[in-house]
Amino acid sequence: MKLTRLLIALSLMMYLSSFSAAQTPLSEYDLNRPFGWGAQPGFEVTGGEGGEEVVVTTEAELEAAMTTKDPVTKERDVPLIIYVKGEIEFKSMHTWHVKNKTVLGLPGSRIYSKDRTKKNSGIMKFTSGSGADSENIILRNLTIQGAGAYDVDGDDALLFQGVKRIWVDHCTIGDGVDSSFDCNHESDYVCVTWCHFIYRIPPLGGGSGGSDDHRYCNTWGSSDKATESIGHLNTTFANCWWDEGCMERCPRIRFGKVHVVNCYYTNTDNNYSIGYGYLSNIYAEKCWFANGVIVDKDYTDAKHGYPDYNYQLVGSKQGGSALADKKQDVGGAEYFNPDKYYSYEGFDVDLVPSVVGNEQTGAGANLMVEVGKGVTGYANGGVSTGIKHFDFTTAHSADYYSLSGMRQSGLQHGINIVRQQMSDGTVKVMKVKQ
Repeated sequence: MKLTRLLIALSLMMYLSSFSAAQTPLSEYDLNRPFGWGAQPGFEVTGGEGGEEVVVTTEAELEAAMTTKDPVTKERDVPLIIYVKGEIEFKSMHTWHVKNKTVLGLPGSRIYSKDRTKKNSGIMKFTSGSGADSENIILRNLTIQGAGAYDVDGDDALLFQGVKRIWVDHCTIGDGVDSSFDCNHESDYVCVTWCHFIYRIPPLGGGSGGSDDHRYCNTWGSSDKATESIGHLNTTFANCWWDEGCMERCPRIRFGKVHVVNCYYTNTDNNYSIGYGYLSNIYAEKCWFANGVIVDKDYTDAKHGYPDYNYQLVGSKQGGSALADKKQDVGGAEYFNPDKYYSYEGFDVDLVPSVVGNEQTGAGANLMVEVGKGVTGYANGGVSTGIKHFDFTTAHSADYYSLSGMRQSGLQHGINIVRQQMSDGTVKVMKVKQ
């Protein structure tokens, strides 16, 4: 295994040796490709590989590119590489039945919504049904931000329903009205790597669902009764970071064989992180939990006949101290071990905070992406627009300043002073880290 890692590192160094000084080559820990459940023989995720390239700057342009049809078959399966440029506001959730698409965020891009209503909240949904399926989707270096958690049975910032062959990599996702990133209804062969989950907008209480703090991040499996997902929802989460405000579901899992490896949890004062639910079969290894983070919770429902689960937590730490390994089950199914399906063991748990938690080279939308070249390394200075602190529902306008008081055109890397003019005439001043 050490020899394999060395060969991977050497090949990456050779591949990246021609990069200019404008970016930093990817680290030895970043394989720059889907693996695990995203690279099963016959189910490899390739996205829009080999397809034409298009740059989009508006909601309408992204919709048009995503739904491009084959001129002969009229199917939306044309391989395409789509580059997102600048900030794009979505007025409502877009639902796509598409195949063979790669969506790459250029540095500084962001896709966001200001709508917290049940009808129009949510941003991107990939789904299957009614004779049209979605499959083979890659999302990389995207910043996706909802309008803030509000329990009104609204939509998610990102949702996959019944989709196979998915790779979501180096994305910053947060502030979903319902959830930030969910996956359900028979979705399968999923790889989620180097993603940063965070909530910056304060939750809104009083929603019809009853929760006043619905910052629930990732739900894998929609309900215990959604038995069509049995045997599906198989997912690899690697090198992901659940940060401030992620109160629950990091992730909460039903049905799937799910590998959680080298993930970083700084979501202190949470309700729980990993939720093991009905027929989940989870292998969590070499993860790092900050002090104050509640690690896990049993979310099976024996009272109503949904008690079965398998859960393993191995080789993990909390605040630098080793956590006791867990191996527990109800129902007697065979424990999931990733080694039976693929070879990936991750790196030393002590490296997780410095490797995954590095804002410039760790989890999040920090890649250098260039049109015609794709990912060419890390963007020096961390130029992703990122998840903002703003309360979209009340901020009327905003001005930006450096710490020295110099007026700026927008948020800059580092500490910014933001002066917001609120819709009620009041002024709010805050420090924002970008």
